[in-house]
Amino acid sequence: MSDDHKAITLGITGTIGSGKSAVGAILSDLGVPVIDTDKIVHNLLNTNTEVQNLVTDRFGKSLLIEVQSGAKQIDRKALGALVFNDEQARRDLERILHPRVRQECRRLTKEYATAGATIIGQLVPLLFEANLKQEYDEVWAVIADEKTLRERLKLRDGLNDAEIARRLSAQLNQTEKANRSDKVINNSQDLVQTRQQVETCLHELKVRMN
Repeated sequence: MSDDHKAITLGITGTIGSGKSAVGAILSDLGVPVIDTDKIVHNLLNTNTEVQNLVTDRFGKSLLIEVQSGAKQIDRKALGALVFNDEQARRDLERILHPRVRQECRRLTKEYATAGATIIGQLVPLLFEANLKQEYDEVWAVIADEKTLRERLKLRDGLNDAEIARRLSAQLNQTEKANRSDKVINNSQDLVQTRQQVETCLHELKVRMN
């Protein structure tokens, strides 16, 4: 990013089901552009031929499926089932995806900053696991109580208890993420309370900027 277009980069992390997307939506509503790394991953798997070839070379041609439009994309559900059962497979997938996700995040950040944004949010589930804290000026962790988090994953993703346990064990636990972050947003209750916390944290960030 050039010196003429500096912006504060805000990393938002949390375990699966904690509510990062909800916090991102609130920030967007408050005028902060938000980059969602999950959406970048989905786009890479759905449309990037190079990524599709690397994934199928490593995990099997059967993962490339034809969709209604006639285009081909990676079956993310099948890929997830593979990598969450095999730590080495997960690392191999991360080696394919992470550099490309970082490159796209940097491109979008520069684009938003050039357009005049002063704060830019990025939703990054594996921020600490991928040793990316140095990429951000401030990091917020989104947490939720364990019961709420598990219920969300059952309802939203249709996961059973064993699948939830595997996905959670593949990430740092919530306490560790919270301890390493600059701010913590508790998303255990309703979105009104979550929004109040986001507004407070954003106000404090703006005060420090000035």
